[in-house]
Amino acid sequence: MRLIGHLKNESSAKTLADYLVSLDIRNLVESDAEGWAIWVYSEDQIEAGRQALSNYLHNPGDNRYQHASQNAAVADERKRREKAKFDERIHTRDRIWISSTIGPATLTLILVSVAVTLLNLLNPGSPIIDLLSISQRIHNNLAEVRHGEIWRLITPIFVHYNLMHIVFNMLMLRDMGSLVESRQGAKVLMLLVVTIGIGSNLGQYFYSGPGFGGMSGVLYGLLGYIWLRGQCDPASGLHLAPTTLAMMLVWFFLCLLNVIPGVANVCHAAGLLMGMIIGAAPLAKRIL
Repeated sequence: MRLIGHLKNESSAKTLADYLVSLDIRNLVESDAEGWAIWVYSEDQIEAGRQALSNYLHNPGDNRYQHASQNAAVADERKRREKAKFDERIHTRDRIWISSTIGPATLTLILVSVAVTLLNLLNPGSPIIDLLSISQRIHNNLAEVRHGEIWRLITPIFVHYNLMHIVFNMLMLRDMGSLVESRQGAKVLMLLVVTIGIGSNLGQYFYSGPGFGGMSGVLYGLLGYIWLRGQCDPASGLHLAPTTLAMMLVWFFLCLLNVIPGVANVCHAAGLLMGMIIGAAPLAKRIL
């Protein structure tokens, strides 16, 4: 979902939104500090949306805009009937995923993490931690991975050792994961999680060995990504609350200075750095 521009009042924004719907361009209108923001859901329709906004600004009195609401209503009714027919034949994702505030990919990550943690806490003798750790031995140069157990590169992110660890991480994942997923989709979120997770896990392994786990490296990666992407590409809709950024950075340095001991600091640092690099990609494109 991308921001295509602003209009000063709600009625103009609603008129344009209806006109976009009549063109089969799915959009969202919401109030912000600059007026009324117009968002277009599909990346493929951004240019068409921007052109429609430009045309409207040049001649808002054009007759096609006066009939926009009626045309949009017709288009919405057609889509409603088509969706109703589709829902009769198949269970859609909206039926399967019960959460309205947490995206399905984010919810999946949370459920897997919680399940692994509970299984380990309720059954300490379970082999689950050994199976999900990046390696079972120190200084074996990832022998298990080299013999085909590729999942070990990413699965340490699901391993949490106590309730405080899992609760804090999942609360942050709910907020930052859902933000990325709602603005850029589940595929982008999962690609970020896998890329940052593997990178931060490898960094921690080569620094201190296999005895680590948790989603923190990914969380700091998402923090860095949202932070830099929001600065370099404001139309992405990715913006961090100042309190979230401050809290995460304070926690980062408290752990780094060993005020809070026993933390995978390399995982945090590697994740944050990777996320910032990926987030700054639009800036690199402009410079190059």
